[in-house]
Amino acid sequence: MAGFQSAIRNLQSTMPPIDLPTLRARAAAIAEKFSDPPALLAAVHSLLEDYADRSHRASPKLTDSSPQNTLKTPMPVVRAVITALRQRVKAQPQAALAVVEGLWAAGTREERRVAAGLLGFAAPLVPAEALASVERSLATIESGETAEALAHYGFAPLLLADPATHLRNIERWVTQPQKWARCFGLAALGVLAKHKTWEDVPGALDVLNSVMGDAEPEVRKAAAVALSDLIPKSTAEVSRFLREQAARPNHNTHLIVRAVMLKLGPDDQAEIIKVMRE
Repeated sequence: MAGFQSAIRNLQSTMPPIDLPTLRARAAAIAEKFSDPPALLAAVHSLLEDYADRSHRASPKLTDSSPQNTLKTPMPVVRAVITALRQRVKAQPQAALAVVEGLWAAGTREERRVAAGLLGFAAPLVPAEALASVERSLATIESGETAEALAHYGFAPLLLADPATHLRNIERWVTQPQKWARCFGLAALGVLAKHKTWEDVPGALDVLNSVMGDAEPEVRKAAAVALSDLIPKSTAEVSRFLREQAARPNHNTHLIVRAVMLKLGPDDQAEIIKVMRE
């Protein structure tokens, strides 16, 4: 019991409690440094680090294989920084891009999540520059979490403003050699799939066709998620696509097909299984 109580006390001491008025005041102070990017970047990192959860240490056995670029800062803290900077970014979108680049270069997932949020505010105002920022970021995405954040928060405003143009960009991105760039493209497809007025399911399936044999587990997972997101748009088209893919003699393809077909009805599942067994 004494050991358990000691562990609880240690856990409680590793991260300060989140007092919202205090957090918002610190975030507002960060926004005041907007005209001084180096000072702003240092202040953002300091805040995120102050609220980092240090109770979860990486296992020595995983040190060589697991990304060590996360502070484990709670998301309410990250969102507070984004919210505090929103109006500054919208007022000075060009200047904001330098802040975005600095946050991305800092490298932690939390700073990159802030960068994605700020990029999303700036993107409608400086679309060409924002797209160039996305393109530069692709080569240094380090995780599926960051790929999704960049797609859902940074790129989404551009994507939804011109889906046809950016679907062609997605088609290019899902063939990139860097697996996380491919995951980013697939996450962007999910953004389209969930948008009420977008209906180009055949175009999305054409894009997905190029990753259906991908050997990377993370890319296969992202492809399965994107396909699942398309089902509410057109169950019939997704089911037909899965039957076509099931005919391919490729183990990686079948892994994706099996994951997605579970979201379909029993008759569709039976047809797909029959094709895979032929």
